[in-house]
Amino acid sequence: MRFAERINGLHDYGGGDVLNRLEETVSSVLEVDWNALGRFGLRYILNWHLGNRLRLVELLKQRPDIARIPIERPIIITGLFRTGTTYLHNVLAADPKSRAARTWELAHPVGRKRDLLGDEKWRRWRGSHEVAMDEIMIPEQAEAHKVTLDGWEEDFFLLENDMAIMKLFVGMGDYRYAMRMLDWDMVEPYQWHRKQLQVLWTHRSASRWLLKCPWHLWNLKALLTVYPDASVIQTHRGLVDTVGSQCSLSARIASKFQRNLDLHDVGRFWVDYSRIGVERGLEARSAFPGARIHDVRLSDLKARPLEVIEGIYEYCDLPFDDELAAKLRARIKDVPTAQLGEHDYEIADYGLTETEIQNAFSGYRKRFGV
Repeated sequence: MRFAERINGLHDYGGGDVLNRLEETVSSVLEVDWNALGRFGLRYILNWHLGNRLRLVELLKQRPDIARIPIERPIIITGLFRTGTTYLHNVLAADPKSRAARTWELAHPVGRKRDLLGDEKWRRWRGSHEVAMDEIMIPEQAEAHKVTLDGWEEDFFLLENDMAIMKLFVGMGDYRYAMRMLDWDMVEPYQWHRKQLQVLWTHRSASRWLLKCPWHLWNLKALLTVYPDASVIQTHRGLVDTVGSQCSLSARIASKFQRNLDLHDVGRFWVDYSRIGVERGLEARSAFPGARIHDVRLSDLKARPLEVIEGIYEYCDLPFDDELAAKLRARIKDVPTAQLGEHDYEIADYGLTETEIQNAFSGYRKRFGV
């Protein structure tokens, strides 16, 4: 905190429970046996998001009118990790009426103190650092999920500026932190998530926001509390491929930062955590019976992409014409998966069997046909 304050020349974090979440985050990461690269990564991540928070609070004090910008009927894509959310997001972003966000603007939604609402050149420059470090430290990640500076990216960055830091478990492998966060009240992080969408809307607006992040599934109650008029698209995929792919991606990244990563721990965590995500998503549907939640199977999306997307537009009560269909068809032709090469993995490496995974999700598989 002292370093972030000194670098940014600011001291106000905006109140609320943000510093309590920081304390819990630090308490958790201190329990992990990080290597030198892991310790560097932790310091970098915490300073990055504390700095964003300080500058965001300062901007909102200077520009209280931003809080009056409406965020209406966003389309929010979620689902278990590795279920096709990236592909769907990249295709839907071809619609110019949908406001998707690029990596650099999500990673740095505010500029330096002298130009908080602009400073695009610096924000892109800072974002290029994170992308470059990702490529240098974890080159294998690109086989499963390639991050680019101008690519459409997930909005979890905005939650991290309120000290709910997904990267620490999805990437760096602090799985106990993920379990601790299940007990958090996530409404406040989503309220700050909304404030940042308002900031980004001042840079470029459209008809609606188009957002994507699998982690929203675990936090669906909080998300629907803050965005009650959202149209949520939940993707579904066969569970053996879903869990196996996520174990592989998570292990590839976490092994760079920890001294002694146990692959069987990785497997057990992602089976348990994915099952919890499914359960919490269904609980949110029961708690918000009027919520607009549309289900999409990845197999259908890949087999009949334009037909499935037209169904999404119909469900969201949005116009769908020949001009839009042509834009979407061109994007589909590019196969925008953000995945380079073949992502190979064996579930046995993580101490898992197909039967174990299938049995853990039997009710979910039956309900959604996966």
